[in-house]
Amino acid sequence: MNRIAVIAGLLWAILWQPAHAATELVADLSQHAIDISTGFSGTELLLFGAADPEGDVVVVVSGPESEAVVRKKQRISGIWVNADSVAFDSVPGFYHVSATPRLSAENLDRLLSDIGVGLRYQNLSPNEDMSPERAAEFRTALLRRKEAKGLYVPETGMIEFVGGTLFRAKVEFPAIVPTGTYRVDVYHVKDEWVQSVANIPLTVGKVGAEEAIYRFAHEYPALYGLFAIAVAALAGYGAGMMFGRR
Repeated sequence: MNRIAVIAGLLWAILWQPAHAATELVADLSQHAIDISTGFSGTELLLFGAADPEGDVVVVVSGPESEAVVRKKQRISGIWVNADSVAFDSVPGFYHVSATPRLSAENLDRLLSDIGVGLRYQNLSPNEDMSPERAAEFRTALLRRKEAKGLYVPETGMIEFVGGTLFRAKVEFPAIVPTGTYRVDVYHVKDEWVQSVANIPLTVGKVGAEEAIYRFAHEYPALYGLFAIAVAALAGYGAGMMFGRR
């Protein structure tokens, strides 16, 4: 569904439906792509839409998924070394949940549990058999690391209704947001049941010089390594010449 169709749907929902009719869930983003170039310091997207104001709205932004390895350090003879590590499959690189404030913490937690979303209910399982205690320890460390980088937001964002059926929410992305394909799932909830769901695509990618370097490094890793070594050697030689003359 393109932007024009979404706007037309919003206008139809607001202006032409009878007052007693429930508004069909319609949602979209202010933009469907985030371009990362030199100097990118993060960005903010606006999610907007229309829904029956007698219900509630929950938004989940997640992606892209990849393997994540959590390492546990241990001090041996005064040196910190990696003593243990656990790998997790299909870990979202970014995760954020927003909801209308009318949902109480208890009701929101029960809803997230029922539909299997939210940080507490993500299926983050190690890719090897281990005791539940050890798995929980490394899972907690994984979540803590993501939260420290601003990639996982533990606090629930706010969605507000404006003008009756219209709602809006802001989603902030940090400077280190990973590139790839994201999912934006919008849930309309009424009487503790999910009435409808809207899925909005979102992509994050590098552009300009950042994209060229990124593609070169991944398509030709050996050449990129040699190039990096050459640049470092030239930089060292230049610095040596500069200070040697002094």
